[in-house]
Amino acid sequence: MNFDSVKQFIKDSNLPAYRAAQVKDAVYKNAVSAWDEATTLPADLKEKLKKNFPLLTFTLNKIQHSKKDRAAKALLKLEDGLKIETVLMNMGGSWTVCVSTQIGCAVGCSFCFTGRMKFKRDLTWEEISDQVLFWLQYVKKENLAERISNVVFMGMGEPLLNYVSTVKAVKEISNPDRLAVGMRHISISTSGVADKFHNLAVDLPQVNLALSLHSADDEERNKIVPLNRKFNLETLQKALTEYIAMTGRQVFIEYTVVDGVNDRPEHIRRLGKWISGIKDNYLVHVNLIACNKARGEVTPEKTVKLFAKGLQGMNISVSIRKSLGNDISAACGQLAAK
Repeated sequence: MNFDSVKQFIKDSNLPAYRAAQVKDAVYKNAVSAWDEATTLPADLKEKLKKNFPLLTFTLNKIQHSKKDRAAKALLKLEDGLKIETVLMNMGGSWTVCVSTQIGCAVGCSFCFTGRMKFKRDLTWEEISDQVLFWLQYVKKENLAERISNVVFMGMGEPLLNYVSTVKAVKEISNPDRLAVGMRHISISTSGVADKFHNLAVDLPQVNLALSLHSADDEERNKIVPLNRKFNLETLQKALTEYIAMTGRQVFIEYTVVDGVNDRPEHIRRLGKWISGIKDNYLVHVNLIACNKARGEVTPEKTVKLFAKGLQGMNISVSIRKSLGNDISAACGQLAAK
């Protein structure tokens, strides 16, 4: 929802200024899912808001709940009829929302189902931030929590190829008068749009940057992440070095371990060598993810643990990221708006 537009509407209608504050509380504090639920507002104003300002820029098509862990996936229908998916996860007791930034994706990473949809269009900043508002309404209604704690830009699409809307959505999500998710609790994952790293360091220096690498060999990465042909590993090293120097922030390397593809000892050595080429590489942390091949099928846990052990032997900071919602195709790389 565009709250600034609502405030302007209230002002133009010569209504008392406190009405805007009541709207803000209704939407972001009480998380009403319909204007009729905003009991502090007069009936005539609620009718005008219903007509001119929908609470969300989409409608719910379907929600699926994981039977294995605390994760849920929503299929949302946008105003033009196209659909996106967004995920809610409970990680360590707090609720995290995974948002999409595009319908489909032009990058076409080999293991990602979203890329198979091809690219249809960018999402607006409202369509992005409204995914967080949607899940806030959900957790409040289900008495699960009072707030959303974390947001990850790891859903459908490449956030840095929809840069302007992504930045505006982050500012909306982190605004203490709106959704109030702290900047340091927001992560943007990119497949490597290196020419946007400088901009990101300027515009959103407190947001977490995660680079989906998946291979430290250019020839191999060209196949896994076709964007590597434009922004190769040397380019990414330089961009990360500059980003760290500008922000002083830790950066995350996302590495999906694909059984029999990028999981061998030589892959560990190449990754370690590549990280050593980044200045201030003590601020680089590797997140290993077991590849989600299909519902319930993943790279063996033993394979991922051996990879982690190899990196630890090279004094590289590493952790194994738990992937939630695999049984409902809600895990990393599985969103396809079906």
